[in-house]
Amino acid sequence: MEVEIRTDLPAKIKRERRRTTTTEPHEAKPSPNGAMPEPMKVQAEEETSASASGPLVELEVLRIPPNPRLVICRYWVFGEERRCMVRVGRNSNFVPRMKFWLPEPSDPMAQARPWAYTGRLPKRRGRR
Repeated sequence: MEVEIRTDLPAKIKRERRRTTTTEPHEAKPSPNGAMPEPMKVQAEEETSASASGPLVELEVLRIPPNPRLVICRYWVFGEERRCMVRVGRNSNFVPRMKFWLPEPSDPMAQARPWAYTGRLPKRRGRR
């Protein structure tokens, strides 16, 4: 049985990546020692300013909905009870009457949507 070995195949076509020119001044800035330019973290700063929140509030878990990523909580502002939904990664270790701290969103529209949980998830059920 003979096996054919092909050596006349065309070479693989290599394409270079398209590179955009850094025309905007916020893309890179020189380092203090002048060696290498450091890219600025513009998006990270915008995200932190967009998610800049009000004061920390203590939330108490009211109930666990069927959605495995949500928790329904309540908190008190000036003696008035308010309720919110918090988007957690996994709600299996959250139980009713459990308390945790979370920064209150400053934007009124962000308060209407589920808040983002920023801390570590509890390792044990009901323990923070």
